[in-house]
Amino acid sequence: MAALDIERIRVIADCDGLVARLVDEIPSTNEALMDAGFGRACAPPTLLVAAHQTAGRGRRGRNWVSERGRSLTFSLALERLVDTAAPPAAASIVCGVAAADALAPWLPRIGLKWPNDLWIGAGKLGGILVETRRSAPLHPGTAGCIERLVVGIGINLAAPREDRAVPGARGLFDPVGADDAPDGRAGAMVRDDPEILIGCIAGEVMRALNEFFTAGLAPFIPRWQRRDVLMDETIVVLDGASVLARGRAIGLDPGGALRLLGAHGVERIQFGEVSVRRESSS
Repeated sequence: MAALDIERIRVIADCDGLVARLVDEIPSTNEALMDAGFGRACAPPTLLVAAHQTAGRGRRGRNWVSERGRSLTFSLALERLVDTAAPPAAASIVCGVAAADALAPWLPRIGLKWPNDLWIGAGKLGGILVETRRSAPLHPGTAGCIERLVVGIGINLAAPREDRAVPGARGLFDPVGADDAPDGRAGAMVRDDPEILIGCIAGEVMRALNEFFTAGLAPFIPRWQRRDVLMDETIVVLDGASVLARGRAIGLDPGGALRLLGAHGVERIQFGEVSVRRESSS
C-alpha cells in the first residue's frame, strides 16, 4: 500500500473545519484523541490516521489486530457542548450504519452485526469502537461542559495472519463467493488508493453523527435493519463464558438495543454488556 496522502483524505471526507493528521505508527489512535486536553471551547472535528497501530483496542477491552499494509486504522473526534444529558450510547449504531453505507458502493451486500461490526458473508470485515469523555464544567456552579466523542475504525484489507486474530475475519480484497464479492469499483484502483475508503468512511460518519445529534436514532433504525446479519437467526448472548440468554434475533428497539425472542418472551440486550454470536458458532 502506497504512502497515505492526508490532505487528499481530508478533501474526500468533505467536512467543514475537519483537521486531519497522519502518523506512521502509534499505539492507539483512539487513545491519542481521548487523552488530548480540552480547550475552553469545542475543538474542530479531528481525523487521526495511522499507517500502523501497535496496541489498537476493540469493544470490551479486546485487542484489534492491525497489520501494516493489510488494514486501515483511524479515529475521529467530535466535540459538542452538553449539560446533564447521558452520553449518547446509540452512537455505536449510527457509526456502524454510516460506515456500512460508505462501503456499500464497493460492497453492496455488506452487513452489520450488533452493535456495529462490519461483515462480509459470514466473516468480520471491520470493527468500530465509540468512546466518550467530558471536560470539567466550563463555568463554576453549572453543569455545562464539553463532550468529546471518539470513533475508532479498523477495516481489514486482507484477513489478519496472526494467531491472535479473530477467527473467520475477512478482508475487503480477500477472495470471496460471488454473492459477497466487491463489484467492479473495488478493484486495483481502490486497493492502491486507500485515501478513497478512509475519506468516504470518515465523512459519512461525521455527517451521520451530526444528524443523530439533531434528529436522534429514528432515521438510522431502518438503515440498520436492511443490513442486519442476525435478523431471524437463533443466537446465544454471552457475558464472558456465561450464557445470559438465547433465542431468535428480531432487530432493534427504538433505543438501539438488540431484541431477542426467547422462552420468556422478548428481551432487550443493552450496549456493552454482552457478546452476540450465532448459536451454531458458540
